[in-house]
Amino acid sequence: MTPRENFLELIQRGRPRWLPLAMPMTPPVLDELEERTGTRDPRRAFGLDFEGVGCRIASTVAQWKQALARLGCELPDDAEYDSNGVVHVPPPPGSIGRAYHFRTMLHPLESITSVGQLEDLPWPDFAADAAYAHLDQQVADIHQRGLVAHAGLECTVFERAWYVRGMDNLFCDLLEQNGIGDWLLDWHTRRSAEQAGRCARAGVDVIGLGDDIGTQRGMMMAPDFWRHHLKPRLQKVIDAIRNNQKQRVWIKYHSDGDIREVLDDLIEMGIDIINPLQPECMPHDQVIPRYRDRAAFWGLVGTQTTMPFGSTDDVRAVVDRIAEHARHGAAIIVAPTHVLEPDVPWENIAALVDAVRSVRL
Repeated sequence: MTPRENFLELIQRGRPRWLPLAMPMTPPVLDELEERTGTRDPRRAFGLDFEGVGCRIASTVAQWKQALARLGCELPDDAEYDSNGVVHVPPPPGSIGRAYHFRTMLHPLESITSVGQLEDLPWPDFAADAAYAHLDQQVADIHQRGLVAHAGLECTVFERAWYVRGMDNLFCDLLEQNGIGDWLLDWHTRRSAEQAGRCARAGVDVIGLGDDIGTQRGMMMAPDFWRHHLKPRLQKVIDAIRNNQKQRVWIKYHSDGDIREVLDDLIEMGIDIINPLQPECMPHDQVIPRYRDRAAFWGLVGTQTTMPFGSTDDVRAVVDRIAEHARHGAAIIVAPTHVLEPDVPWENIAALVDAVRSVRL
């Protein structure tokens, strides 16, 4: 049985032979992976089940630098831009130890006062055919090797909008109904719907959507606010996948934190996989039995607790508990609840891989 065949058995509540495994890592952990294994690719190093695909949108970074300068947005010389107008500043060299990948986020559109200013900015052309010309062959190659093709399109609607505007400003825009917040959310909805639809058309198996809408004490906004401003836009992206899929696409939704107040909404909208189940605030024993007949779960091993601070025995014990849920009918893809940071001991990473591979369903 190939990893893709095993995944389809799992997600369709058949008889999988093993629990699929994913292992997202930050650059410092990839450095250690390369030192120990000779590759920076966790899939190759550990024989993981998934391989990523992505869209190739033409860069507009140079145009953003010019446009933001015209707006009077003063940014540091070492600022790092992307083609959606998101700006980060790296830390001073050597200031945060191994965590050299950390960045300070700036919000370059925080002083925008009109929709007209937004319309004049160099937003990338997400509809250009050239951005997707490679997808069919890329997916075919992944399937030929028996792997699961996964497209990560997280930060789908909400997050990138507040990245450029600032979260407080975006919330105020929506409450004041000044048009700016709606314009940003609508643009990112169109972008995500186009990209997701193209990936579905290419035969991708799993498409990851998501926006962080939770904190560890509950939703970061009232559920009704989410239902009014974000749910309809997310539905448009889900509909684009369903309307373009040439085979069944499994839709994964990511949000950190406790989002139990909207889990029923997400599943009714067409979400197949919830990512993650953060054990610090989404108790597995409460959530999995309630939803296991309606959704799969991806990412259950805590990156705030078990992975950095637990022992190898703790890691194995978590996998044992996860496997027991799987034996009772839950469809589970084992993974850390977020990317592995450099405070995670290598021994715990190795223990996670070994424990998952040792599970017998």
